[in-house]
Amino acid sequence: MRLEEWFNFYSQIISEFGYSQQEDEEAARLMHSLAKGKLLDAEVLKNLIHGRSVAVIGGGIQKSEFEEVKEDLIITAGKAILRVENKLKPAIHVTDMEEPDELLVRLEKEGCVLVLHAHGDNVERIRSVVPKLCKFVATTQSQPFDRVYNFGGFTDGDRAAIMAKEMGAARIKLYGFRFGSGGRVDNVKARKLKWAEKLLRHEGLL
Repeated sequence: MRLEEWFNFYSQIISEFGYSQQEDEEAARLMHSLAKGKLLDAEVLKNLIHGRSVAVIGGGIQKSEFEEVKEDLIITAGKAILRVENKLKPAIHVTDMEEPDELLVRLEKEGCVLVLHAHGDNVERIRSVVPKLCKFVATTQSQPFDRVYNFGGFTDGDRAAIMAKEMGAARIKLYGFRFGSGGRVDNVKARKLKWAEKLLRHEGLL
């Protein structure tokens, strides 16, 4: 996704949800300042993903789907990791850090590349998580800078899938991406999922 395309979506998203671009940018700068030498180059992701078949695991994955995952590389998104722990081993985990700190620390120790997202609403998570890690890829939803990347995407799931496309995956299959929630999620979450679906369709990933 070209940055100008993303910013067209982003301007609509921050308008709809009342987010602050300034706060998003402040969060990204905070992550950058706390990380110091911990920030990985995006080439790490490209080396893992390019030319491979990729499974992107969303939070709606069911137990019955675990055996269907046959792709070369597994990327988990956000709280999906809580559903697949001890069942599927991700090479990459994309998140805005709603999971427990200890889980993210353990994933890194097990060799998983963490892709951590900074936005205005997760500043306290940034302060808590970043000092406990050794290395990770940083992302922002505003202007990228100095190893803080913007691949496009809004929720953990669509960001993970769009990132895989940007890094040259040969094939991408989505698991656990359920946009028709039948009233099981609140209105804000439902609206976020609509944007995720729109972005994935725009990128040809649905």
